This record gives sequence, structure tokens and C-alpha cells, in this order.
Amino acid sequence: MKRIVAVIFLLCSFNAYLRAQPELPAIAVATQGGISVISWTNPYESGLKSIAVQRSADSNYNFATLGYVTNLKKGVQSFVDAHPAVGKNWYRLVILFSSDMEWKSSLGKVIVDSSAIANRKPLPPSDSLQKLISQSGNAAALNSVNTVSYPKSQYVFTNPFTGNINIEIQDALKENYSLIFYDQQDRVVLQVPRINDKVVILDKRNFQATGLFKFKLLKNKEEFDKGYVTIY
Repeated sequence: MKRIVAVIFLLCSFNAYLRAQPELPAIAVATQGGISVISWTNPYESGLKSIAVQRSADSNYNFATLGYVTNLKKGVQSFVDAHPAVGKNWYRLVILFSSDMEWKSSLGKVIVDSSAIANRKPLPPSDSLQKLISQSGNAAALNSVNTVSYPKSQYVFTNPFTGNINIEIQDALKENYSLIFYDQQDRVVLQVPRINDKVVILDKRNFQATGLFKFKLLKNKEEFDKGYVTIY
């Protein structure tokens, strides 16, 4: 009798847990160790063309697309942002249906500490990631995780404490280095025609916008390094 009661209790608890999952257009967000996890339940069997994950430093403007969900099947889904910005990170989904109707999800916000980013390690193992997803209310989401992780450059990177861009090249005085920054549409937004010191600090206000920017580092007019920086 006790065993039957226990089974019934577990079934009830599991059903309650499923009902607690955020369902589109609602999303949940959690952060730990300098990474963010966005999770939700997709209730649609079919009819979706794409789901884009976007991030902004505020809740109204400057949303940049981080990537697209690869699995559009019905069920629990998650997206891992392995490089959030310091401070407030607002997330949303832009859902495009087959009819070309566009639909935006609710907003989710996490605050990421600069020390967490400074000490950030590679993506955690599955069990740690599972716990993080559980915090957002979607413990089953690990089965359909989509991850965005940007290549980290040792020469050009965002200083997590100031938000400015550090450029550190030991042979900058011997070789001819230049730097080009692009927005998400591959438009040139900023150029540094010559890096004339081993350590250069580029003020983030030069970008005149926040978000994710690509860069190419050229050595003697040939591509030497490339990657991304976050301006917040």
C-alpha cells in the first residue's frame, strides 16, 4: 500500500513539474560560472520556420542575434550562451512561422558578474550543465541543447572589468598590424590602421553601440587572427 502511494505521489510530482515548464512565448534564463542558459518548451508539432535567440544589454533596444535553434521539434529546448556580457543580459526568442508571421517571446534577464567572466572556464560537463538548466525550470532540456561559443583571441579581447577592448601583441613594434571590426551584417564599423604599441586599450565608445562584433587582425596585410568581442 505504501509503495502504491509513493508511486502515485511521484507521478503527481512529475506531472506538476511538466506543467511548470515555461512554454512559448515564455522563456526561462539561468546563469552560472560566466555562462547563460535560455530554456523553454516548444508546443508546436510543425509550422515553425526558425527560432532565433537574441541578446541585449537593455530590455528595449540593440538586440543582436546569437544564433538559431537547430531542432524545431515539439518539446523542451535550451540554448547556451557561453560568452554573455558583464552586467545585465536580456534574452528573447524571435519565432518565425511557415506563414512568415513573426512572434517574439517574453524577456528573460540575468546579471553576470565580471569576476565570473574573468574566471570563466570552458563549458561545464553534462552534469553541471544539467543542474544549471534545472535552475531555469527545464531539467529535460539537456537533450536538445544548442550552444553558441565564440573563439577566444589572445590578442584582442574585451576587458571584463572596464568593458574596453584590450589589444596585446608582443611584436607590434616590429611588424605591421592592423585591425578591422564588423557588425553582425559584416559591415565595417571601426578600423585601426596601425597598432603601434605592445598594449593598446581601445575605448568601447568608439563603437557607438553595444552588442557582439567580429574582428580581423591583419599582419602585414594578411589575416593573422579573427574572433569576436562584446561591447556592453
